[in-house]
Amino acid sequence: MILSTIDNAVKLNEEAVKLNLSSIDIGVILFYLSGIAAMGLYFGRKTETTEEYFVGGRSFKGWVIGLSLVGTSISSVSFLAFPGDAYKTAYLRLVPNVMLPVALIFAAYVFLPFYRKNKITSAYEYLEMRFGPGIRVYGSLAFVAVQLMRISSILFLVALLIETVTKLPPVYCIILGGIFVSFYTIIGGIKAVIWTDVIQTIVLALGAVLCLFIVFSKLPGGISQVFEVASAADKFSFSEMKDGIVQPVNWGFTLKSKTATMMIFLGLNMWLLDYGCNQHSIQRYAASKTMKDARSALVFAAFCSVPIWLFFMFLGTSLYVFYQTFPSPEAAAMLSGESKAEGILPFFIMSEMPVGAIGVILA
Repeated sequence: MILSTIDNAVKLNEEAVKLNLSSIDIGVILFYLSGIAAMGLYFGRKTETTEEYFVGGRSFKGWVIGLSLVGTSISSVSFLAFPGDAYKTAYLRLVPNVMLPVALIFAAYVFLPFYRKNKITSAYEYLEMRFGPGIRVYGSLAFVAVQLMRISSILFLVALLIETVTKLPPVYCIILGGIFVSFYTIIGGIKAVIWTDVIQTIVLALGAVLCLFIVFSKLPGGISQVFEVASAADKFSFSEMKDGIVQPVNWGFTLKSKTATMMIFLGLNMWLLDYGCNQHSIQRYAASKTMKDARSALVFAAFCSVPIWLFFMFLGTSLYVFYQTFPSPEAAAMLSGESKAEGILPFFIMSEMPVGAIGVILA
């Protein structure tokens, strides 16, 4: 999934260079990045203790932590993969994610008490309390190793944007992006991380809404046309692509092939792992003001994330209808499999969005 995201980010970057971003779009991007950096400085000046730096003084309200958790569950992968799947096939990718509310509610009443009652700052502190220092070191090193691989891909994606705006060589862009992100997170601590999560979640959601609005405004029949054409093509079903044909997925239980039932169990396991053991989540639990706030954050994320993912899927379906109405060789190639379908939203952004809006979505 990460490699697919990188591949399509490269395509988006190539489109941006080819179309030569306007000064307005570049200004929007620079304004947004400057605001993020300013937040790091602001929270850095207000952070006086280790407790405030790592867990924000345990002062965050539930809705803030909830939005931050939503921000960690929707990303550039959501922005590319979900619309791409819905554009080419149907809504099968959504199946594992329907288990997120179950996992989050389970985490709220089973995992959360372990982390809150001892006022810990990390998952590894709990590991030492439960199993000893050796397990803490092992868990910490394993997490760091995974994050180094993850951050390398993230910095590459950031570098593509910087290259588009500055035309600097990629290596310099990676260094510049790394310094910028390190600056506002290291200076600002968890407060900067959480509040920038909140802002980025809102910007990402507004960007998707703006894309959908543009689709509806350009289609002769608007939203009714989307439902009419998509329903006729069975685009709202849980189907997969087999031998070039979209077919309904098997709901049987087997370990020998992919079925919707197995995808549900896979999703439950994945989300329990993410919200039961991942330091990104646990540090947010610790930063909540009270147990009630931490639980309300999980419930908030549970009932926001799936609708947001569904919205991204619907955006992909709407793009299918859009390019059925206004055919394009690039869109047709993504539908046939000649090129990756995850590139459909970047292609739409660069070819159909107005000046200024492109800058917002790239930001």
